[in-house]
Amino acid sequence: MKTMDDTLAPNIIDNSPNRELINVLKDQIKKSKESKFAIGYFFLSGFSLVREDFPDSYENLPFLKIVMGNETTYPTKEELVAGYNLRELFKQRMIEDLQKREIGEDQIKQLRTLKELVANNIIDVKLYDESRLHAKLYLFLTDPEEKYTSPGLTVVGSSNFTAEGLTENKELNVLLTSREDVLYLNHWFDNLWDEASEFREDLIKVIDYSGVLPESPYPQIGTLVDPQTLFKYLVYQWFEGRVLNLLKKDILMEFQIVGVMNAVNIINFYNGAILADSVGLGKSFMASAVIEEFLNGKHPNWVVNHEKKPSVLLILPPSIISQWEELLLNSDYFFKDNKKELRSEYPRIYEICNDSGEDLLGKIAFLSLGIFQNMKEGEVDRLAEKYDLFVIDESHRFRNKNTNRWKNARKLQKKSDNFPNKFMLLTATPLNNSIDDIFNLIRIFIDDTFAPFRIKGIPITDLIKQYRDLKRELRKRDDDKIRKDTKKVATEIKQKILDEIMVSRVRKYIMEQFKDIKVDGKPLVFKDPKPFSLEYSPFYVRSYRELVDMVSGKIDSILFEYTKLYGSRFVVFEGEDEEENGKHYIEIADLFKLLLGKRLESGIYPFETTLRRIYEKEKMFYNVFKIQIDTIFSEDSLRAIIKDAMEKAKIKRELEEVSVEYNVEEQDEETWYDRLVKILLEYSEDLKEEGVEYSRLDEIKLGLNKILQNLESDLRIMDEIIEKLDMVKEKDNGEYKIYGKIPKEDGITELPIYRYASDPKLSALKQIIGDPSQKSDKLENVDSLNRKKIIIFTQYKDTAYYLHHNLQDWASRETGLHTWLKDVKTDRIKIGLVTGDLDTSTKMNYLKRFAPVANSGYGEIERHGELEILISTDALSEGVNLQDADAVVNYDLPWNPMVIVQRVGRVNRIGNETDVYVVNFMPASEIEVIVGILSKLKEKISDITLIVGKETKILSPDEEITVETFGEKIKDYSQLSITELEQYGISEDFEKFLPEGMPQEQVDEYKLSNIIQYELGMTDKDFEDVKDMKDEPYYTFIHSDTGKIISVYEFYRGKYKIMKKAMSIKPFSNEIAIETPLVFLYLMKGRAKNPEKIESAITGLKTLKNETENIVENLKEQYQQEQRGFLYQLYNALLVEREKAEEFKDRFTIVMTALQTIPYYLYTKEIKPKLTEGNLIELNRENVIVKDFAGTVDTLFDFFRERGLVDIESLRLRVRHPGWWYEV
Repeated sequence: MKTMDDTLAPNIIDNSPNRELINVLKDQIKKSKESKFAIGYFFLSGFSLVREDFPDSYENLPFLKIVMGNETTYPTKEELVAGYNLRELFKQRMIEDLQKREIGEDQIKQLRTLKELVANNIIDVKLYDESRLHAKLYLFLTDPEEKYTSPGLTVVGSSNFTAEGLTENKELNVLLTSREDVLYLNHWFDNLWDEASEFREDLIKVIDYSGVLPESPYPQIGTLVDPQTLFKYLVYQWFEGRVLNLLKKDILMEFQIVGVMNAVNIINFYNGAILADSVGLGKSFMASAVIEEFLNGKHPNWVVNHEKKPSVLLILPPSIISQWEELLLNSDYFFKDNKKELRSEYPRIYEICNDSGEDLLGKIAFLSLGIFQNMKEGEVDRLAEKYDLFVIDESHRFRNKNTNRWKNARKLQKKSDNFPNKFMLLTATPLNNSIDDIFNLIRIFIDDTFAPFRIKGIPITDLIKQYRDLKRELRKRDDDKIRKDTKKVATEIKQKILDEIMVSRVRKYIMEQFKDIKVDGKPLVFKDPKPFSLEYSPFYVRSYRELVDMVSGKIDSILFEYTKLYGSRFVVFEGEDEEENGKHYIEIADLFKLLLGKRLESGIYPFETTLRRIYEKEKMFYNVFKIQIDTIFSEDSLRAIIKDAMEKAKIKRELEEVSVEYNVEEQDEETWYDRLVKILLEYSEDLKEEGVEYSRLDEIKLGLNKILQNLESDLRIMDEIIEKLDMVKEKDNGEYKIYGKIPKEDGITELPIYRYASDPKLSALKQIIGDPSQKSDKLENVDSLNRKKIIIFTQYKDTAYYLHHNLQDWASRETGLHTWLKDVKTDRIKIGLVTGDLDTSTKMNYLKRFAPVANSGYGEIERHGELEILISTDALSEGVNLQDADAVVNYDLPWNPMVIVQRVGRVNRIGNETDVYVVNFMPASEIEVIVGILSKLKEKISDITLIVGKETKILSPDEEITVETFGEKIKDYSQLSITELEQYGISEDFEKFLPEGMPQEQVDEYKLSNIIQYELGMTDKDFEDVKDMKDEPYYTFIHSDTGKIISVYEFYRGKYKIMKKAMSIKPFSNEIAIETPLVFLYLMKGRAKNPEKIESAITGLKTLKNETENIVENLKEQYQQEQRGFLYQLYNALLVEREKAEEFKDRFTIVMTALQTIPYYLYTKEIKPKLTEGNLIELNRENVIVKDFAGTVDTLFDFFRERGLVDIESLRLRVRHPGWWYEV
C-alpha cells in the first residue's frame, strides 16, 4: 500500500493518520460562537469526544444546532414495514444505543452534561423527516457577523457524529474555508433547520427513558427483532428448550400429555413428582411415557454424567410386576421398536437397545416391594448408585416414616457424590390418615433442608406444622375460628405445596378442562354406570348355611400354630408417634383368620383351597417335629430343622404376600430364632413339673411339645371344617366330582376343583347369565346379562379357576346358550381366563379375542375364535382396554372402592358411549364370619383400619363393628355409581386438598406445544437460530388494535428458576393482567410494525418492572425463616466464636448455613445429645456454651454430610427479562 503524503490536499479529512475528523471538530468547536451539524445520527459516543472542548461561555443560544435525518444505510429493512416513523425509529435507536454501551462513571457524567446542555438550550436538536438526508455537514462560525472574510469553517462529507465516524471509519470529508462556501452552507443549514421538527424534548426523554442513569426508574428495552424470531426465542425460553413434548400423542390423551409435561417440570425442579390422578386416568401410561423419554435421552440432566446410561428401577407390589412388564416392554405402546433383553431374573433387569440392537439405551428393572423393604443399608446404597429414576407404584404404602420401606426409599434420594436421583410416586390415595401422609411422600425425594420449597419461598414445614396443630386443637374443641384457620392453612398447603409437586385430577375436572377433546373424532365422554347390588342369600340352602355357621364358630379357635415357628410378628404404626405406644404388633395368625374370612366371602372354593394349604403346612410342621423332636440335641440342630421345614413350606414367600396384602411389615427388633425361643420358653412354663431342674434346651423341647399339642388341635378343628365342606360336594360312586385341578403352587399340593351341590353365589351368577326367561324371581331387580360381553372380576386366582371350569362345564351342557357361548367353527366354549400365571402372549391372545375392536384382535378370532365371557383377577394392567365389553361383574367386593373404579374403568373407557352394566355381588351370612374376626382383632388394636387399610371406607377407626353396621355399609357401597365411588374413596382430609381444576397455564402450555408441532409444523431445527442468542431482552412491534404491551419475566433464586410470568398492560394504565403462553401465538399471526409510541411502551414496561419488584419483595418475605429453640442458641454460640474457624472456614460456613436452613424441630432430638454426651457443649438454661469449638463444628459437619445437607446453594433473588412486544 502506498503511503500518502501528509502535505498533499490538507483539506481532505478521511480519518487516516493525522487526518481524523475529530481533531478538526475539537479545534473548531473551541473557537466557535455557533456550531451547526447536519448528520444522519448523533449521540453520546460523538458528544463525549468533544464535550471538553465546548467554550466556557456562549454569546448566542443555542450554541450547537443539530439536524438529524434519515440516511440510506438506516433503516432500509424497517422501510419495508408499514407504519414507518422516523422520530420513533430515532428514539428507539438511541435508547438501544445507550443501553448496549458499557456505561461507567465517566459516561454517566457525560450523559448528565448532555441532558443539561439540551435542557438549557445550549444544544438544540431537530429532526428532518421530509426526505432522506444524505449529507453530513459540520459548520463552525467563529465570527458570524464578519462581512469580508470567511465567518468560519465547514466540513462536508460522509462522517456521522459518532466515535466511529469521527475517528475510525473509512470516511471521506472535505474542509471548506472560503467565505462563499461557508455562507452558502450556513444558509443551506438554516433552511434545513426551519424545515425540521423539534427533537430536543424527545432527546431529554430518551436519556431518561434509557434507564442508564442511576436515578432512572426505567427498564432496558433490549434488541429489536422480527416477530417470528421473538416468538421462537420466548417459546424456547418458556419451555427451557423442551419445546416438542408430544411424541406419544398417538398413545396418550391430551390430559395425559399435560400430566406428563407437568410431571417432568416438577421432577426437574423438585427431583420427584407424585402422580395422584384418580384411578383409571392412566397414571401408569404417563409414568411409562416419562420412562421412555428418559431412556431415549430426553432428560440428560437426570443422569450423573453423560457416560452413564439411564437406568430405571420400578419398586412394585409383587402382584403388579407382570402388569408393568407387559405395559412397558411387551405392549405396542412403549419401546415398540426397541430390542429388549432380560439380563437378570432376580431382580428382573432388562437392557433396552435401539431397533438394531447395536446401541444400549439404558436399563429397566423391577423389584418387589416386599424384598425392597427388607433390604439392608448397603444393598439400598447400591441401588441408589446404580439407578437414576425410581418409580414407586402404590406409593401410599410409603406414607409412614416409621416403616422400613419408607426409610429405605429415603436412602435412595442421593448418590454418594450427593447427585440427586429422580422419583415418580404413583398413588390414587396419597392422603388418608393425616397431612403427614403426603409430607412423608415428599420427604422421599426431598431432603430435610426442603431447599426447593425454600427457594420458591414456600414455608413447607411451618405450614404442615400449623395444619397439624390446628387439627389437634379442632379435635379438642369444635371452634369456628379454629375451623376457619384450618381451612385457610389447608388452602395454602394445596396451592403452595400440593399443586407444586403433585399431578392430581379426577374425572369431573378433566371433563371441565378438556371438554373440547375429541376421541377418534368424537367428543370426550365419561359414562357413569350405576351398579346393581346382587344379594345371593336367597339361594342359600341349609347345608351351606350350616357350613358358614360352623366356620363362624370355629375359626377363632384355630391358632395357626405353625406360624409361631416363623418366629415373626408384623408391626403397624399409628400416626407419627415414634414411641413404643405408637406401634402395634400383630400375630401372623390373626391376619390368617382375616384372610380366611375374606376368602369365604369370595366363595366356597377359595375358602377351601386356602384352608387346605394352611392344613398341609400345619401337617408338614407337625410331622417334622413329631418325628424329630427326640433327635434335637442342641439349639443348632433345632434351628436347622426349623429352617429346612420353613424352606420346604415356602414361608418367606408367604410372609411377603401377607405383608403386602395388609400393608404391614415384619418386626425387625429380634431375629426370628430369638423370638421363637422366647415363645418356646414361655410355653414350657405350662408343662414344667415342680422340683425338676431343666436346662435351656429341655425348656425349649418342652415348648415344642406345647406347639405339637396346639398343632394337633388346629388340625382337628380344620378336619371338622373340611369334613363339613365335603358334605356340600357332589359325589359320583363315592368319589367327589371335580372339574380339573389348579396348577401346583408352592410345591405343597395340587388341589382339585370341586363341584359343590350347594354354591349359592355361583347359582346367582348363572341366573343372570343364563336364559332370561328362566331367571329366578329372587333376582327381579337385577338385569339379565344374557348375550352381553361380560368381564367377571375376582380378587383371587382360586376363585377365577373355579368360575372358569364351572361356567365352561355349565355352558357346554346348557344348549340354549350355545348360539351365544359355543363357537361353531372350533366347538369351543367362548369363556376365557386371565390370571397372573399367564405368560404375556397367552394373555394378549385372550384380550384380543375378548375385545377385538379395542385391541385389533380379528386375526386372533379368525384363528382361535371369539370370547364372550372373560374371567379375570386384578392382574389385568391398568392400561388394558376392554371397551368391547358392556357388562362388569364384581364377583367379590374389594373393600377399597378404588379397585372397583379401576375394574370398571377398563371397560368404561374415556370416550366410550356404550352403556355399561355393573353387577356387585353382596355377601350375607359370610359377613358374620368377617365381623367376628374383625371384632376380635379390634380387641387387640383399636384402629382396625391400620390393618385393613385406610382406603377401606366400610370401616372406621372408632366405630363398633357389628353385623348390622358392616352389612349396611357394604350394601351402600355396592350401590354407588363410579363417580360416587371415586369421591367415596377420597378421604375427608384429602378432599380439602383436591385441586379445583388444573392450572390453566399447564393446559395452555400443552395447547401451545401442540400448535407448534402439529399446526405450525415446527421442528427442532426451527429453533436452532435462537438457542445461542445473547442473554438480554428482545422486543418487537406488531399491528393490533389491543394497545397492549406483553412482557415475559423469569424469577430466579440462585440458579433455580422459581417462577415465570407473562404479563400485559395498556400504557398509562395500572391494570396488569397475567397472560398464558398462548399469547405468544400473536407474534406469529400479527404483521410486523416499525417502533411506534416508544415512550408509551417504556412507561408500560416501567409499571411492569415495578410489579416484578413487588413480586421479588413478596418472595423475600416468604423466604425469611426464623430459626428457634436449641438450634437458634447453638447457631448464636458458634457465631460468637467464629474467629476460631480460620483453619476450617469452609466446614464452618457449611455448618452455619445448615443450622440456619434446617427446620428447627426436625433434628434437635438427634443433635443435642450428640453434642452434650460428647462433652462438646454445655447447656445453661437458655444458653449453649461451646466447650470444644473445632470438635462441635466437625461433629455437626459429619452429621449434616451423612444426611446430604452439605450442598446448600446461594439463594439470591434476581429477575430475568427475556422479551416483550407492543401490539399497536
